[in-house]
Amino acid sequence: MEVIEFSLALIVLMLLSAFFTAILHGATGMAGGIVLAAILSHLIGIKLAVPVVTCSLAFSHASRAYLYIKTVDWRSVRIVLMFSLPTIAFGALLFTYLSSTLVALMMAGFLAASLPIKYWAKRRQLHASNSVLAGASVLWGMLAGNVIGPGFVLAPFLQGRGMDRLTFVGSLACIVLVMNLVKLSVFGTSTLLDASSLWLGILLGIVTIPGNWVGKKMLHNVSDDTHRQIVNAMTILLVFNFLYLALG
Repeated sequence: MEVIEFSLALIVLMLLSAFFTAILHGATGMAGGIVLAAILSHLIGIKLAVPVVTCSLAFSHASRAYLYIKTVDWRSVRIVLMFSLPTIAFGALLFTYLSSTLVALMMAGFLAASLPIKYWAKRRQLHASNSVLAGASVLWGMLAGNVIGPGFVLAPFLQGRGMDRLTFVGSLACIVLVMNLVKLSVFGTSTLLDASSLWLGILLGIVTIPGNWVGKKMLHNVSDDTHRQIVNAMTILLVFNFLYLALG
């Protein structure tokens, strides 16, 4: 599918979606990527939306990592990447063989599962030691290779390291930047990521950069409780969206 086959109105709609979801991403540290994937899934199909959004998120996460570089917990970042990279690559390879319906169901499933995981971690007052974070990272990597927005599942373990919202956003941005680059390298060996979808992803990614900057300004004015409530509300809405895509 060539980018030039899209109507001008559709291209503008995708660009606006990338910008406004980047504001959300910059303000929450997550949700923006999967919201963009949800929107594009209705416009260009979920199997094309995932590699396109993966490409755009490389730009988004790079800009957000730069904005929050001083807050990053590098020890946690190293642990997650060391133990997740092999399973991320395997999960991305597996994604290339999945049907659109199964991808949408997986998206809905992991989002729904993230809520009880989050509340379990909060009730237990989870303290994520190095070994706990490493074990969670192995399992998270498999999921991360298949879906957009896997930060929902990793979040309780990062927050269990005692991170505040700024450290969390910066650390997660660094982790998922590397994750998306690994996924792109795998998608590039398949038919999912051709030149046209790559250029579309790059275009959308460039638009996310100013959106992340706006989101950062908003995050400084948001309390930790409000931050959690926004993420939880987005999670529930996205579950229904992907169920609709799979079963509608």
